[in-house]
Amino acid sequence: MARPAHRLDEIASEGIRTGFLFALPGAAVETLLTEAIRMDVPAGSLIYRGEESPRVFVVLDGLVRVFLSSPEGRQVTVRYARQGDVAGLALVLGGPAPESIQAMTNASVVAFRVQTLRSLIASDPGVASACAEELTRQLYRALGDLSEQAFWSVRQRLVRQLLDLASMRAGSKLVVAASQQELADGVASVREVVTRNLHQLQDEGLIAISRDEIVVLDPGRLAEEVLEPWFRAAGDPATTRTATS
Repeated sequence: MARPAHRLDEIASEGIRTGFLFALPGAAVETLLTEAIRMDVPAGSLIYRGEESPRVFVVLDGLVRVFLSSPEGRQVTVRYARQGDVAGLALVLGGPAPESIQAMTNASVVAFRVQTLRSLIASDPGVASACAEELTRQLYRALGDLSEQAFWSVRQRLVRQLLDLASMRAGSKLVVAASQQELADGVASVREVVTRNLHQLQDEGLIAISRDEIVVLDPGRLAEEVLEPWFRAAGDPATTRTATS
């Protein structure tokens, strides 16, 4: 469902008080919102396809992913965007790219008019600076993800995905609402390998797997899987003492 976007103060009243919108000059935000469309999209739906004209969105609620597809149909997740995050910003400056944007949960997004944002970038130094800072953050995160794909095991990458995607549900459960194929796409692996690693994590009492969700039972022990390698690489004294005691 699409409808006109709210004003910034109305968006803030919904709980969004940080992120891309709040990094832009106030007058520029109001200009963008005047022409923007707010969309409520169901889980699994594509918000943007790579062959379409560029589009840029700010996530108001839910979780979306940006992914690339191979000619054979395989997918790899580039990044996730949550409340307050912007998706598609690089398309505004670079033009169409072979990436798509999909809602992983029911989501609400604000879609800006690309030409208006381009004009603001050209005319308002504050907008240009905010966009440059956002793209730099995304680049650094992409470089970090690239190093993980190169140096981490599938298990470590999978644990990182589980921790990134876990959200609190009723009963204080940490739940990952992603399919095993989506997890495989996120760690640049295949479903069979991810399934095997998930069952290993379940056998160790770290997660519980059901048909529709994965429950994180021990986030502390899961975090050790991805934190300790970095501490060891950095020569953290506490970790070194533990490892050698």
